[in-house]
Amino acid sequence: MAPREQEHPALNDVELVTVLSALAEPTRLRIVRMLAAMEGERAWKDIDLPIAQSTLSHHLKILRNAGLVQNRTEGTRCFISLRDAELEGRFPGLLESVLECRDTAVAGEPEEPGSPENRGATEGSSVPAAT
Repeated sequence: MAPREQEHPALNDVELVTVLSALAEPTRLRIVRMLAAMEGERAWKDIDLPIAQSTLSHHLKILRNAGLVQNRTEGTRCFISLRDAELEGRFPGLLESVLECRDTAVAGEPEEPGSPENRGATEGSSVPAAT
């Protein structure tokens, strides 16, 4: 029995709100960052996150349906790759902007008063600068 191939949406059919919704969840954002940090594709089993395999599968399905990743099956192995070039054509600058944003919840580091995230806030203001 041949392995079933995954359906990948045409990016012309994907709406921006779908992509942003998929990226809004910290685990999915972390997966996208992991894939962006490397060239090419990664074996599904090599995605090292402290979550159950079924949870990882769920997150990858959401990323695939949002047009962010592409799956390729080879025998019993499944490979994942970021559709970065295609995304750049559909939503210019989006992925780069999202990946360049520093997210302290993902990075695990506390913000410091003099950090770039807080520059531009008026002194004495209780409202942080927009990033």
